[in-house]
Amino acid sequence: MHEFEKFEYEFSKIYKRLLRLELLIKNKIVNCVLSVYKNNAINTFQKFFNNPCIYKKYGSDSGKNTFLELRDNKTLIDSIKFEQIINILTLRHLLHFIFTEESFRNPEITKNFYVKEGINFKELKKAKPVLINLRNYVAHFNFKEYNENKNEYLYSLLLYEICLGCSLGKFDYIPNDLGEKPCMTKIIEKIYELAPELFKKDIPHSTFPYNKDRMIVDMYEDIAVLNGYEYSELKSQ
Repeated sequence: MHEFEKFEYEFSKIYKRLLRLELLIKNKIVNCVLSVYKNNAINTFQKFFNNPCIYKKYGSDSGKNTFLELRDNKTLIDSIKFEQIINILTLRHLLHFIFTEESFRNPEITKNFYVKEGINFKELKKAKPVLINLRNYVAHFNFKEYNENKNEYLYSLLLYEICLGCSLGKFDYIPNDLGEKPCMTKIIEKIYELAPELFKKDIPHSTFPYNKDRMIVDMYEDIAVLNGYEYSELKSQ
């Protein structure tokens, strides 16, 4: 088996989750910021939009710079500029915006941006570079770096998914306390503890983001890997 084949399923699963998280972050930034600052969003966050270390990253070899073309377009109102620029940002710059812009800490924004109360921002900031590295390793199929600290990367992803309401399962916390490679029964019991509604026949699949059985499988894989398993060790769906 080639190395890429060993990680193909694992990376495809994580990549989809990362993209879903990025899209959610973009959507939440746009909605939360514009609801508070409206057409003054660009001016409110001018330090970010005038930062050459950021906007230079969106230039091309031909000299075209998508970021600056949007920012300096006089035919667009500022709220549209803001939305369109946020939608082209990489995960690195989205997280930079969230954690460095003081005006983003407005209580009216944060209460709608995060879904959990009592967010541990110190832990979230600590996980920021880890999450960015995970995004880069998966995008470039860097198996070696990913595999060396797999649990730390998966922990960071799930932490952000939980805090922003992006968890595909029903996690309220990181369930990595079941011991090394717990048995299947123990993992299923943990899923039932977290989301008993997934096991009830009278609750339709349409109540959930997607098929209940698929959600159970996804939660099972997440919990198993966080507690010591390799994806390749898991039984078939």
